Amino acid sequence: MLSDFLKPETVIINLESTDKDSLFAEMTEFLVRQNSSLKREDILSAVQKREEQMNTCVMKGIAVPHGNCSSVKSPLVAVGISKAGIEYDISGVGFAETADSLVHLVVFMLFEQGNAECHLRILADCARVLQSPNIYKSLMTAKSAQEVCNIVREFETSY
Repeated sequence: MLSDFLKPETVIINLESTDKDSLFAEMTEFLVRQNSSLKREDILSAVQKREEQMNTCVMKGIAVPHGNCSSVKSPLVAVGISKAGIEYDISGVGFAETADSLVHLVVFMLFEQGNAECHLRILADCARVLQSPNIYKSLMTAKSAQEVCNIVREFETSY
């Protein structure tokens, strides 16, 4: 389950980023500060490489940037929330015709190399949770990192 990998210490309630590149840098720095074995350049390269293959804005207001990294030894999941929104360049995605291209909810995932089964399972769990009615609204009104984790677990157990 996604919530097995999401911890309060990997949740940012008030992202400062205003664009995709600064978001990737902010989320990377946040995770590296907590785990010195992670390699900043490795993470940024993996996430940017994945983004070049296909935009990770999965639905209006929500992005799921992710990548496989040699410095990651087990899956890492972080959530970031931006009240102001992050310019994400949603060209090429199915809802790009909408006027609002801002992302407010980010699920940032890093995976170890060579474990595609786990990688795909966590991505599938994430997709199920994000498609749950009202999850976006609930997460956007969360007041604490622990509340974010509780909301994700609650929505997971309801499907």
